[in-house]
Amino acid sequence: MLSVIVPVYNEDRTLAEVVSKLLSLNIDKQIIIVNDGSSDSTHREIAKFSGIENIAVINIKQNRGKGNAIRQGLKEAKGEIVAIQDADLEYNPDDLIRLAGILTEKRAQVVYGCRFCSDSETPLWHEIGNRILSILSSIIYFRWVKDMETCYKIMYLENWKALDLKSDRFEVEAEITAKVLKNRFKLIQEPISYKFRSFKDGKKISWKDGARSVFVLLKYRFLC
Repeated sequence: MLSVIVPVYNEDRTLAEVVSKLLSLNIDKQIIIVNDGSSDSTHREIAKFSGIENIAVINIKQNRGKGNAIRQGLKEAKGEIVAIQDADLEYNPDDLIRLAGILTEKRAQVVYGCRFCSDSETPLWHEIGNRILSILSSIIYFRWVKDMETCYKIMYLENWKALDLKSDRFEVEAEITAKVLKNRFKLIQEPISYKFRSFKDGKKISWKDGARSVFVLLKYRFLC
């Protein structure tokens, strides 16, 4: 079974479509929606899926961030394989079946979906910023990382639990990568489709999160 954790914060415009796409995937699955203190009508969108057997909902009263949402979702995960799905429409859920298949077929421990390994709809400044973080990860940990900040990080539940994640917010992406590399997990990186969403459309990550990610990369390499 594939468990898909969907952290949600104020995504009432896109959540229903994302969940519908996940439901349509031809794979045995569990969808875990983690409502991270949303203040819009996200709760009403979630209610549309109430009563569906393979959907679990976790409600967090106060927004604490993506990292905390992932940790809460992992507590409810029942699948052998776990993936993260952002609640916007930047990532195409159809890629999850292929990535999960690579995990099992190639006997990898972790599969990353790489946004910049093929043509993607993303502005140059966004790609450059992400590539800088990926190069920094590669230099610090001596392993080539193509897309450190990708949402699509897929691994077995036992490996997720072994990471013992601590970060609360977007810097969790850096923590995951740092611990995957430090633990020498077998990592495969595969191209995925990607459609950039602007800040006007609701994108939340900023340069401050990038700065925190640099700190986390250094922290887990030299201090932990």
